Amino acid sequence: MSDGPAEIAAAPLRHPPRLRPADAEAHRHATWMELFFDLVFVAAVARLATMLIERHDAIGFARFIGLFVPVAWAWMGYTYYANRFDTDDVPYRAMVSAGMAAVAAMAVAIGDFTDEGLMRFALAYAAVRVVLLLMYLRARRHVPEMRSAIDFYLVGFGLGALCWIASAFVTGPARELLWFAGLALEFGTPIVGWRVIATAPIDRHHLEERFGLFTIIVLGEAVIAVVIGTDVSDWEAQSVLVGVAGFAAVVALWWTYFDLNGAVRPKRGWWAFVFAYGHVPLWIALTAFGAGVKLAIKHAEEIAHDPGSRWALAGGAALFFVALTFFHLASSRREPPLMSVLRVGVVAALVGLAAGGGHLPQTTLSVLVTVGILVGLMIEALSVRDAERGALMRMVQPAARPAGLPPRRGEAV
Repeated sequence: MSDGPAEIAAAPLRHPPRLRPADAEAHRHATWMELFFDLVFVAAVARLATMLIERHDAIGFARFIGLFVPVAWAWMGYTYYANRFDTDDVPYRAMVSAGMAAVAAMAVAIGDFTDEGLMRFALAYAAVRVVLLLMYLRARRHVPEMRSAIDFYLVGFGLGALCWIASAFVTGPARELLWFAGLALEFGTPIVGWRVIATAPIDRHHLEERFGLFTIIVLGEAVIAVVIGTDVSDWEAQSVLVGVAGFAAVVALWWTYFDLNGAVRPKRGWWAFVFAYGHVPLWIALTAFGAGVKLAIKHAEEIAHDPGSRWALAGGAALFFVALTFFHLASSRREPPLMSVLRVGVVAALVGLAAGGGHLPQTTLSVLVTVGILVGLMIEALSVRDAERGALMRMVQPAARPAGLPPRRGEAV
């Protein structure tokens, strides 16, 4: 692949996959192909958010989560492949485009819970995975040193795809069971084969950028919710107040997430899965929060008696901070315990608003949720400052001591 969107070059007709060197000095940026690939997920996330807005009871949340996970996993599969295998020829672009078409078919099927609609979703997702398997088969042929790792993917992902294909031809609980089995096989494959798969180099800076770009997509849904929600409210005072609070909260969530990169450095080994897999609930949280903002603006003049709306708004924000807590636990940069305790306090307060805020006016609830998010931002800012101070101390600690002074206990003589 080219080193970034700033580079403009025609795709070679054929350039077989190659493994990106682990010692590459320049970390590459997202390519134009990757950014184009993300566009189809904008549509999928928008459909998921709309589905949750239309039905946000317990069944609606279960359906929302159940469909969001395969959508997010589809994106991850292609992202990790592109991170490891550096190629950008015509066959690669053709296969990625086919994967995009399959994701678009998934997006079209979202919200249709008839047997026919669920069958289309299952077959579309299976097509996404089959295209990825073909890409790995091509890489297996041209990158012999990675065949053992690729074989793990082919077996695990292949069995998962078979479960999804089979689910298209059954109904009822059997279909949901096959979906769950397929996702379990796919999520479990990298974990089971970690020691073999870890031989493939990872460009962690590229992954951070790609995960950040998908986070921007889901945050964008919240921004759209504020704009559209306020537009249809005829600028009533309560609606404007809720809209302003919602927009401030979205800005704070963006700020919090991207400040996180300054305080968190995922540990190597198994801890990397916390960072990767932990983004799925984080994206679910942000998408639900965007739906909650739109519902709050729509009902700004009412009491927040709708539990689904409260859980989308306050519960979504709480789940976001739960994900951040696990990111910090998996970080090699340990923050002070007080920061973790304060973050858990923010989560508890937001959950309390979601569970017991039914007597509050919608404007009051929205402002309190925004205050909680702003407090979470302050905690993250302090955590970043502490991480930077710790890094600076580690840099200056080995400095030479004045001549004639004895060495400190534990220092090498």
